[in-house]
Amino acid sequence: MKYLLFLLLVGLLIGTQSCRQKPAGPPELIRKQYQFAGESRCDSTANKGVAVRVSYVLLANGLNAQRINDRLNELVTVSITDWLDSTVVAQNPAARTDLAKAAGLFATDYQNMQADMGDIGGCWELNTTADTVFSNPSVLTVRATIYAYTGGAHPNSNQLLLTFDRNTGRELHLTDMVLDTAALVGIVEKAFRKQQQLSPTDKLEEQGYFLHNGQFFLPGNIAPGRQGMIFYYNPYEIAAYAVGPIEIVVPYEKLNGLLRKGLL
Repeated sequence: MKYLLFLLLVGLLIGTQSCRQKPAGPPELIRKQYQFAGESRCDSTANKGVAVRVSYVLLANGLNAQRINDRLNELVTVSITDWLDSTVVAQNPAARTDLAKAAGLFATDYQNMQADMGDIGGCWELNTTADTVFSNPSVLTVRATIYAYTGGAHPNSNQLLLTFDRNTGRELHLTDMVLDTAALVGIVEKAFRKQQQLSPTDKLEEQGYFLHNGQFFLPGNIAPGRQGMIFYYNPYEIAAYAVGPIEIVVPYEKLNGLLRKGLL
């Protein structure tokens, strides 16, 4: 009898501790800033050099904060190294985790290009911002916006949506959040057509949109938001650059039965 009472008490203590560890409110955040200050930084008078600016958030504390922070740190450095030759990055592995080293490689790339081509028409720019857009006791959504100009006809701008399980720190993907992705495609296409002022019978390719094997598809960036699930198509993903990004928000009440239990 005493043994059973002991087990019961242990179980209650474990359950109480588990409840205490679960996030109860919005996460406490730390804002981080970085700006490239090397010799080849952008000179607006001479119109040459590079400008690299990064602003992002990390979790100040909480369960599995370090796991989430590691992914956010990786995100902002990769937003720079993705513009570099993969061989150069492989030869400088520290640039994968160090913002200053990543920005330095970007500046070196600019200098090499300038040496090869002479005047390359203005400063190169990289600007990354990352901030939270939604949180509840279960999940945290972060939106990263990456602006880049490295010459050419126009700059490029992309967004990434990352969702984390606040209890484990694990990054969640579509199948972690949605039970039936096939059914989801139909719901999103209906919302897409309505927002783009297209009828249910309009042929999307004839209207200038890009399809996968003739079929509508979900974007690469999907995450929970305040008003509903966010579906974000970057430029060139489903339409030409001139169309710009397309963001669809589907209210949660239209997704009843499709979202995994515990997401909201």
